[in-house]
Amino acid sequence: MYRVLIVEDDPMVASINSIFLEKYENLEVISIAKNEREVFENIEKNNIDLILCDVYLGESNGLEILKKIRNKGILLDIIFITALNESNKIKEAVAFGAIDFLIKPYSQARLDIAIGKFLKKNEILLKNTMIQEECDEYFSSDSNHMEFPKGINEKTLEKIELFLNENRKKWWNAINLSEELNISTVTLNKYLKYLISIKKLTVNTSYGEIGRPANFYKYQN
Repeated sequence: MYRVLIVEDDPMVASINSIFLEKYENLEVISIAKNEREVFENIEKNNIDLILCDVYLGESNGLEILKKIRNKGILLDIIFITALNESNKIKEAVAFGAIDFLIKPYSQARLDIAIGKFLKKNEILLKNTMIQEECDEYFSSDSNHMEFPKGINEKTLEKIELFLNENRKKWWNAINLSEELNISTVTLNKYLKYLISIKKLTVNTSYGEIGRPANFYKYQN
């Protein structure tokens, strides 16, 4: 079981991050920290494996926290989830060992990619030594992406899921979604079926006065 610390000073965002992680049976959210002091208190007490970290934390700064973690020789993994989008800061985060960088607002699908990367790399590192092929796999860009069924594009899926997540209190039919997202209903239906198959959508079938069924979809969070 990997132990996760969420570093976020907005309680609502922290709660959403925590909910998104509930689907992973091998991850456990240990605590939520709001600032640098609480981060290091948790690292000392809880043997943290992974941090999901914002950059803007009031008087604290996620990038500076990362640097201090590395200066102390702590090798835990960090995924940034932040509104920061400056390329030089992203490069800085990667240089100090961040394994991924998610720009808000993000989707569950994009978080799945980041978590998948963390799990894959740590699975490889369970061995005390590695052969070249395992080392190549560790550094391979292929480990940065999830495998999607044929016809499912990662960016399109992220766009659809982000919209549904942001409007998750409402039931949508394919025609309404097609108009909102500017995606054909034929294409959209493939993505809706996929999201149902991975239990991201609830579907409700309604029968009108003439008996013609219509499906309505709602995002599950």
